[in-house]
Amino acid sequence: MDDNIIRIVWIIFWSLIAIGWSVVSFQWLRKSVEEIHHVPEGQKPTHTGIILRRFAVFAMVGGLLYLALRTEPLAAVAMVFVITVAIWIQVILYNSRVNKTRGHKEK
Repeated sequence: MDDNIIRIVWIIFWSLIAIGWSVVSFQWLRKSVEEIHHVPEGQKPTHTGIILRRFAVFAMVGGLLYLALRTEPLAAVAMVFVITVAIWIQVILYNSRVNKTRGHKEK
């Protein structure tokens, strides 16, 4: 197989891994934030779970970037770009959904 085709396959593979990981990571973060908002009165919310999960996510992204860098350096660059764009899109969608539900509750 042509060397360029193999590079493109690696870039696509690591980009798909990046999309999947960013979706899973954002869902974990969203769940953690929602748990903070639903803390019973009188109890202080603990941020230990969020900190540990975010550290695990950071370590996992580092590991994935290392593996992508070992297979194809351009794939690691593509992976960083894809993770960034995917998280931005998820944040924008989540923010617009939260604003819509707040608007309905105020009416």
